[in-house]
Amino acid sequence: MRNEGRPNQKLAAPPLAPDTQKHIGAQLQVVFADIEGEPIPNDQIDLLLALRRAERELGRKEP
Repeated sequence: MRNEGRPNQKLAAPPLAPDTQKHIGAQLQVVFADIEGEPIPNDQIDLLLALRRAERELGRKEP
């Protein structure tokens, strides 16, 4: 696939095989299993709340 005439568009990546997807998913579960039960840090909660407020503001401005 070529990207001529569209310098700002990314090329689409080919889809992964189902067995590759399963392997990646299993590896991600292993990596994140240790932190699954940990609390979310306050600075990340603050960021999530700020993003939610911004979403609500944008929703109010739409016609």
